[in-house]
Amino acid sequence: MKQPISLVLSGGAARGIAHIGVIEELEKQGFEIKSIAGNSMGAFIAAMYAMDKLQEYKEWVLTLDKVNVFKLIDFTFSSQGLIKGDRVFNKMKTFFPDRKIEDLKIPYVAVAADITNMKEAVFTEGSIYDAVRASVAIPTVFTPAKKSNTILVDGGVVNPIPLNRVKRIEGDILIASYVNAHIPYDKPAIDKKNEENDERKNSVYKQKIIEFKNKLNEILPKNSKEHLNYFTLINKSTGLLTHHLALMNIEKYKPDMLINISRHSCGTFDFFKSGELVEIGRQAAIKSINDYKTQLL
Repeated sequence: MKQPISLVLSGGAARGIAHIGVIEELEKQGFEIKSIAGNSMGAFIAAMYAMDKLQEYKEWVLTLDKVNVFKLIDFTFSSQGLIKGDRVFNKMKTFFPDRKIEDLKIPYVAVAADITNMKEAVFTEGSIYDAVRASVAIPTVFTPAKKSNTILVDGGVVNPIPLNRVKRIEGDILIASYVNAHIPYDKPAIDKKNEENDERKNSVYKQKIIEFKNKLNEILPKNSKEHLNYFTLINKSTGLLTHHLALMNIEKYKPDMLINISRHSCGTFDFFKSGELVEIGRQAAIKSINDYKTQLL
């Protein structure tokens, strides 16, 4: 008999791809996901799973190289965020038609931050697309989402790993997949042929980055170096805040199993590392599952 679980997925931008490997390994080892919740990229992966689209999304994301990723990024240089996000979100729509959360196969929850009313926004019904769009709106990176008279951003600033929001099921165990853990990063073995192909693609990618930086320097004031440092400072400060909020939630709500994945595994937009990230998630899940089973003995 399969062990029912309620699964919570943290945010973490591209690192959230590791959740795919976590989910696959959990199911392989006899766990049955009965309820799921997430924040930011975790909310997106959770949505893919709840709509039976995770395999389709995985197959697509594994085809991405650095140039593909760059083409999906529509820079706006706006004061509200560097990336408008229309290209990414329009692509996201191709994986699923908008559906009501209450019609999904299992209970689903996404969290965002309502900065108009200074509170957490919890999505348990209504448009799943709107829920995910709000949850992934990383401050200073993606432009915010707007709903009615409210402005919504990434839920990580209020609840980066929503252990208290997932719907618990009788007889379940609570499992959290956290991709921002402050632990060493052990890179999995990489196929040499794939490494060579990546290197050939790098030259085009590097040229795109140079063009972007030149454009940014044209738009920003003369003290652009300080301006860029400002964005770095904000992002690092936000990351520190969300990490400590996550640790507080983990300590308070104590999941039965915590799957930790290093925050050093990749950068924000490193979706071209998807194959590696899925494997990282799988290996982390194997370790945590083995530890959990040992504790039961």
